[in-house]
Amino acid sequence: MLSRHSHDTHSTAFPIGLLLLAVGAILAYLAIGGALTENNSKIAVYTPQMSDGAKPR
Repeated sequence: MLSRHSHDTHSTAFPIGLLLLAVGAILAYLAIGGALTENNSKIAVYTPQMSDGAKPR
């Protein structure tokens, strides 16, 4: 018979640590890539314009 304390306990430290490591690596990649490509280029992003006659669905 199994006692109530004999069940498997899974640690969440490894998946959370792995997730944080991946997020940190992505942020570092973006920061380094942004610093290397910063050559004062003028880039603009425009949002789509809504027409006056558009009706929400």
